[in-house]
Amino acid sequence: MELLENIPSYTYLFEPLHANWFPEAVKIDFKSRPYLPKDESNEDWEEYLRKIFTGKIVSRMPLYGSKTFISMSRLLSKKLIVKSVRLTRLLPWIAERFQLHSIIYIVRHPCATIASQLKTGFFGYHNHFPPYFNSCPTVDNIISEASQMDFADQELIEKLKKMDAIEEILAAAWCLDNYIPLYVPETQMWTTLFYEKLIADGESEINRLFKTLKYEDIAEIAVQQLKKPSFVTLGDEKKKLKSSDIQLSKWKKQFTQDQINRILKVLSYFGLDFYSQENEPDYNHRLLKGL
Repeated sequence: MELLENIPSYTYLFEPLHANWFPEAVKIDFKSRPYLPKDESNEDWEEYLRKIFTGKIVSRMPLYGSKTFISMSRLLSKKLIVKSVRLTRLLPWIAERFQLHSIIYIVRHPCATIASQLKTGFFGYHNHFPPYFNSCPTVDNIISEASQMDFADQELIEKLKKMDAIEEILAAAWCLDNYIPLYVPETQMWTTLFYEKLIADGESEINRLFKTLKYEDIAEIAVQQLKKPSFVTLGDEKKKLKSSDIQLSKWKKQFTQDQINRILKVLSYFGLDFYSQENEPDYNHRLLKGL
Protein backbone atom coordinates (compact mmCIF):
# COMPACT_ATOMS: atom_id res chain seq x y z
CA MET A 1 0.00 0.00 0.00
CA GLU A 2 2.72 2.46 0.99
CA LEU A 3 4.84 1.50 -2.02
CA LEU A 4 1.96 2.23 -4.38
CA GLU A 5 1.36 5.60 -2.76
CA ASN A 6 4.50 6.78 -4.57
CA ILE A 7 2.39 6.91 -7.74
CA PRO A 8 1.42 10.57 -8.33
CA SER A 9 -2.18 11.57 -7.54
CA TYR A 10 -2.82 8.49 -5.39
CA THR A 11 -3.53 8.17 -1.69
CA TYR A 12 -4.83 5.19 0.24
CA LEU A 13 -7.83 4.04 2.21
CA PHE A 14 -7.20 1.43 4.90
CA GLU A 15 -9.51 -1.54 5.62
CA PRO A 16 -12.93 -0.30 4.45
CA LEU A 17 -14.77 -3.17 6.16
CA HIS A 18 -13.36 -2.46 9.61
CA ALA A 19 -16.48 -2.21 11.77
CA ASN A 20 -15.38 0.70 13.97
CA TRP A 21 -13.69 2.72 11.25
CA PHE A 22 -16.48 2.26 8.69
CA PRO A 23 -19.77 1.73 10.57
CA GLU A 24 -21.78 1.90 7.34
CA ALA A 25 -20.29 -1.47 6.37
CA VAL A 26 -21.86 -3.08 9.42
CA LYS A 27 -25.26 -1.57 8.70
CA ILE A 28 -25.45 -3.41 5.38
CA ASP A 29 -24.29 -6.69 6.93
CA PHE A 30 -20.74 -6.88 5.66
CA LYS A 31 -19.21 -9.74 7.64
CA SER A 32 -15.59 -9.93 8.78
CA ARG A 33 -14.89 -12.10 5.73
CA PRO A 34 -17.65 -11.54 3.14
CA TYR A 35 -18.20 -13.96 0.29
CA LEU A 36 -20.53 -14.10 -2.70
CA PRO A 37 -20.33 -16.13 -5.92
CA LYS A 38 -19.52 -13.77 -8.78
CA ASP A 39 -22.94 -14.19 -10.40
CA GLU A 40 -24.91 -13.43 -7.21
CA SER A 41 -26.05 -9.86 -6.67
CA ASN A 42 -26.14 -7.75 -3.54
CA GLU A 43 -27.12 -4.17 -4.31
CA ASP A 44 -26.22 -2.83 -0.86
CA TRP A 45 -22.72 -4.27 -0.98
CA GLU A 46 -22.21 -3.07 -4.54
CA GLU A 47 -23.37 0.46 -3.72
CA TYR A 48 -21.15 0.60 -0.63
CA LEU A 49 -18.04 -0.55 -2.46
CA ARG A 50 -18.74 1.84 -5.31
CA LYS A 51 -18.71 4.66 -2.76
CA ILE A 52 -15.46 3.30 -1.29
CA PHE A 53 -13.73 3.02 -4.66
CA THR A 54 -14.79 6.56 -5.63
CA GLY A 55 -13.74 8.15 -2.35
CA LYS A 56 -17.22 9.03 -1.12
CA ILE A 57 -16.80 7.33 2.26
CA VAL A 58 -14.01 8.22 4.67
CA SER A 59 -12.60 6.44 7.68
CA ARG A 60 -13.48 7.47 11.22
CA MET A 61 -9.90 6.62 12.18
CA PRO A 62 -7.58 7.04 9.21
CA LEU A 63 -4.14 5.44 9.62
CA TYR A 64 -1.44 7.43 7.87
CA GLY A 65 2.30 7.87 7.97
CA SER A 66 3.58 11.23 9.10
CA LYS A 67 5.92 12.42 6.34
CA THR A 68 5.16 15.99 5.26
CA PHE A 69 5.38 15.40 1.50
CA ILE A 70 3.07 12.39 1.82
CA SER A 71 0.57 14.49 3.76
CA MET A 72 0.61 17.18 1.08
CA SER A 73 0.27 14.58 -1.65
CA ARG A 74 -2.69 13.08 0.18
CA LEU A 75 -4.48 16.42 0.30
CA LEU A 76 -4.04 16.87 -3.44
CA SER A 77 -4.72 13.30 -4.51
CA LYS A 78 -7.76 12.38 -6.55
CA LYS A 79 -7.27 8.61 -6.86
CA LEU A 80 -7.40 5.82 -4.28
CA ILE A 81 -5.47 2.72 -3.34
CA VAL A 82 -7.89 0.60 -1.31
CA LYS A 83 -6.12 -1.86 0.99
CA SER A 84 -8.20 -4.66 2.52
CA VAL A 85 -7.45 -8.11 3.93
CA ARG A 86 -11.19 -8.68 4.28
CA LEU A 87 -12.16 -8.48 0.59
CA THR A 88 -10.02 -11.32 -0.77
CA ARG A 89 -12.89 -13.81 -1.01
CA LEU A 90 -14.85 -11.27 -3.07
CA LEU A 91 -12.18 -10.76 -5.74
CA PRO A 92 -14.06 -12.48 -8.61
CA TRP A 93 -17.28 -10.71 -7.59
CA ILE A 94 -15.51 -7.33 -7.47
CA ALA A 95 -13.69 -7.89 -10.76
CA GLU A 96 -17.01 -8.72 -12.40
CA ARG A 97 -18.72 -5.51 -11.25
CA PHE A 98 -16.14 -2.75 -11.11
CA GLN A 99 -13.85 -1.30 -13.74
CA LEU A 100 -10.84 -0.78 -11.51
CA HIS A 101 -7.43 0.31 -12.78
CA SER A 102 -5.83 -2.77 -11.22
CA ILE A 103 -6.39 -5.40 -8.55
CA ILE A 104 -3.31 -6.65 -6.71
CA TYR A 105 -3.65 -9.86 -4.73
CA ILE A 106 -0.87 -10.48 -2.18
CA VAL A 107 -0.07 -13.93 -0.75
CA ARG A 108 2.10 -14.52 2.32
CA HIS A 109 3.25 -17.73 4.01
CA PRO A 110 0.44 -18.84 6.34
CA CYS A 111 2.89 -19.51 9.17
CA ALA A 112 4.22 -15.96 8.88
CA THR A 113 0.70 -14.56 8.63
CA ILE A 114 -0.51 -16.48 11.68
CA ALA A 115 2.63 -15.62 13.68
CA SER A 116 1.97 -11.94 13.02
CA GLN A 117 -1.70 -12.28 14.00
CA LEU A 118 -0.85 -13.99 17.26
CA LYS A 119 1.87 -11.48 18.09
CA THR A 120 -0.16 -8.35 17.34
CA GLY A 121 -3.61 -9.68 18.29
CA PHE A 122 -5.03 -8.37 15.00
CA PHE A 123 -7.02 -11.15 13.32
CA GLY A 124 -9.16 -9.22 10.84
CA TYR A 125 -12.36 -10.43 12.51
CA HIS A 126 -14.74 -8.57 14.78
CA ASN A 127 -17.61 -9.55 17.02
CA HIS A 128 -21.13 -8.92 15.73
CA PHE A 129 -22.30 -6.37 18.29
CA PRO A 130 -20.95 -2.94 19.27
CA PRO A 131 -18.40 -2.13 20.40
CA TYR A 132 -16.86 -4.16 17.60
CA PHE A 133 -13.82 -5.58 19.31
CA ASN A 134 -11.17 -7.35 17.28
CA SER A 135 -11.67 -11.08 17.83
CA CYS A 136 -10.13 -14.39 16.86
CA PRO A 137 -12.32 -16.59 14.64
CA THR A 138 -13.76 -19.77 16.14
CA VAL A 139 -14.32 -23.22 14.67
CA ASP A 140 -17.99 -22.30 14.32
CA ASN A 141 -17.03 -19.17 12.35
CA ILE A 142 -14.90 -21.23 9.99
CA ILE A 143 -17.56 -23.91 9.50
CA SER A 144 -20.20 -21.27 8.79
CA GLU A 145 -17.99 -19.51 6.27
CA ALA A 146 -16.83 -22.69 4.54
CA SER A 147 -20.40 -23.98 4.26
CA GLN A 148 -21.26 -21.03 2.00
CA MET A 149 -18.61 -22.01 -0.55
CA ASP A 150 -19.29 -24.55 -3.29
CA PHE A 151 -15.85 -26.14 -3.09
CA ALA A 152 -16.22 -27.05 0.61
CA ASP A 153 -17.67 -30.57 0.51
CA GLN A 154 -18.80 -32.53 3.55
CA GLU A 155 -15.46 -34.32 3.86
CA LEU A 156 -13.67 -30.99 4.24
CA ILE A 157 -16.28 -29.71 6.70
CA GLU A 158 -15.84 -32.81 8.88
CA LYS A 159 -12.08 -32.30 8.97
CA LEU A 160 -12.50 -28.65 9.95
CA LYS A 161 -14.85 -29.60 12.77
CA LYS A 162 -11.99 -31.50 14.42
CA MET A 163 -9.75 -28.44 14.74
CA ASP A 164 -8.91 -27.65 18.35
CA ALA A 165 -5.90 -25.34 18.25
CA ILE A 166 -5.88 -21.62 17.51
CA GLU A 167 -3.19 -22.00 14.84
CA GLU A 168 -5.38 -24.54 13.00
CA ILE A 169 -8.36 -22.19 13.04
CA LEU A 170 -6.27 -19.30 11.73
CA ALA A 171 -4.79 -21.59 9.07
CA ALA A 172 -8.30 -22.49 7.93
CA ALA A 173 -9.21 -18.79 7.74
CA TRP A 174 -6.06 -18.22 5.64
CA CYS A 175 -7.11 -21.06 3.32
CA LEU A 176 -10.62 -19.70 2.88
CA ASP A 177 -9.12 -16.28 2.08
CA ASN A 178 -6.73 -17.64 -0.54
CA TYR A 179 -8.53 -20.61 -2.08
CA ILE A 180 -10.83 -18.54 -4.29
CA PRO A 181 -8.20 -16.16 -5.79
CA LEU A 182 -5.94 -19.14 -6.58
CA TYR A 183 -8.47 -21.66 -7.88
CA VAL A 184 -10.93 -19.56 -9.90
CA PRO A 185 -10.28 -19.16 -13.64
CA GLU A 186 -10.40 -15.35 -13.32
CA THR A 187 -6.85 -15.16 -11.98
CA GLN A 188 -5.84 -13.11 -15.04
CA MET A 189 -8.10 -10.32 -13.76
CA TRP A 190 -5.64 -9.42 -11.01
CA THR A 191 -1.89 -9.37 -10.44
CA THR A 192 -0.64 -11.93 -7.93
CA LEU A 193 2.27 -10.83 -5.76
CA PHE A 194 4.10 -13.14 -3.37
CA TYR A 195 5.30 -11.45 -0.21
CA GLU A 196 8.35 -13.72 -0.15
CA LYS A 197 9.44 -12.67 -3.64
CA LEU A 198 8.93 -9.04 -2.71
CA ILE A 199 11.29 -9.45 0.26
CA ALA A 200 13.86 -11.74 -1.39
CA ASP A 201 13.95 -10.10 -4.83
CA GLY A 202 12.33 -6.76 -4.23
CA GLU A 203 13.76 -4.76 -7.12
CA SER A 204 12.69 -7.31 -9.72
CA GLU A 205 9.19 -7.67 -8.23
CA ILE A 206 8.67 -3.92 -7.91
CA ASN A 207 9.73 -3.42 -11.53
CA ARG A 208 7.39 -6.19 -12.65
CA LEU A 209 4.50 -4.77 -10.67
CA PHE A 210 4.97 -1.18 -11.77
CA LYS A 211 5.34 -2.27 -15.38
CA THR A 212 2.00 -4.07 -15.08
CA LEU A 213 0.49 -0.89 -13.62
CA LYS A 214 2.10 1.18 -16.42
CA TYR A 215 4.11 3.29 -14.00
CA GLU A 216 7.61 2.00 -14.82
CA ASP A 217 9.11 5.49 -14.57
CA ILE A 218 8.65 5.68 -10.78
CA ALA A 219 9.51 2.09 -9.89
CA GLU A 220 12.93 3.12 -8.55
CA ILE A 221 11.32 5.34 -5.89
CA ALA A 222 9.31 2.35 -4.67
CA VAL A 223 12.41 0.15 -4.70
CA GLN A 224 14.15 2.55 -2.32
CA GLN A 225 11.12 2.67 -0.02
CA LEU A 226 11.01 -1.13 0.09
CA LYS A 227 14.14 -0.98 2.24
CA LYS A 228 12.29 0.94 4.93
CA PRO A 229 9.79 -0.51 7.42
CA SER A 230 6.09 0.12 7.01
CA PHE A 231 4.51 2.51 9.50
CA VAL A 232 2.62 -0.46 10.96
CA THR A 233 5.84 -2.44 11.59
CA LEU A 234 6.35 -2.69 15.32
CA GLY A 235 9.46 -2.23 17.51
CA ASP A 236 12.27 -4.74 17.02
CA GLU A 237 10.65 -6.11 13.86
CA LYS A 238 12.06 -3.11 12.00
CA LYS A 239 15.61 -4.42 12.50
CA LYS A 240 14.79 -7.72 10.80
CA LEU A 241 13.98 -6.04 7.49
CA LYS A 242 17.70 -5.65 6.81
CA SER A 243 18.00 -9.39 6.08
CA SER A 244 15.53 -11.15 3.80
CA ASP A 245 16.40 -14.55 5.32
CA ILE A 246 15.71 -13.31 8.85
CA GLN A 247 12.53 -11.55 7.77
CA LEU A 248 11.16 -14.63 5.99
CA SER A 249 12.11 -17.16 8.65
CA LYS A 250 11.30 -15.32 11.89
CA TRP A 251 8.02 -17.26 12.28
CA LYS A 252 10.04 -20.45 12.82
CA LYS A 253 11.18 -19.16 16.22
CA GLN A 254 7.63 -18.43 17.30
CA PHE A 255 6.15 -21.88 16.65
CA THR A 256 6.92 -25.39 17.86
CA GLN A 257 7.28 -28.14 15.28
CA ASP A 258 3.89 -29.47 16.31
CA GLN A 259 2.25 -26.11 15.66
CA ILE A 260 3.89 -25.88 12.24
CA ASN A 261 2.70 -29.39 11.40
CA ARG A 262 -0.85 -28.48 12.44
CA ILE A 263 -0.87 -25.43 10.13
CA LEU A 264 0.50 -27.38 7.18
CA LYS A 265 -2.01 -30.17 7.79
CA VAL A 266 -4.88 -27.71 7.37
CA LEU A 267 -3.32 -26.41 4.15
CA SER A 268 -3.31 -29.96 2.80
CA TYR A 269 -7.08 -30.20 3.38
CA PHE A 270 -7.53 -27.42 0.82
CA GLY A 271 -4.82 -28.48 -1.62
CA LEU A 272 -2.90 -25.28 -0.84
CA ASP A 273 0.26 -27.18 -0.01
CA PHE A 274 2.62 -25.04 -2.07
CA TYR A 275 3.78 -23.62 1.26
CA SER A 276 5.87 -25.88 3.49
CA GLN A 277 8.55 -25.42 6.16
CA GLU A 278 10.64 -23.60 3.58
CA ASN A 279 10.78 -19.82 3.62
CA GLU A 280 9.34 -19.50 0.12
CA PRO A 281 6.53 -21.34 -1.65
CA ASP A 282 7.02 -23.96 -4.35
CA TYR A 283 6.63 -21.67 -7.35
CA ASN A 284 6.39 -24.75 -9.60
CA HIS A 285 3.26 -25.99 -7.82
CA ARG A 286 0.38 -26.51 -10.25
CA LEU A 287 -1.60 -23.63 -8.71
CA LEU A 288 1.24 -21.15 -9.03
CA LYS A 289 2.50 -21.83 -12.55
CA GLY A 290 2.07 -18.76 -14.70
CA LEU A 291 1.36 -16.40 -11.81
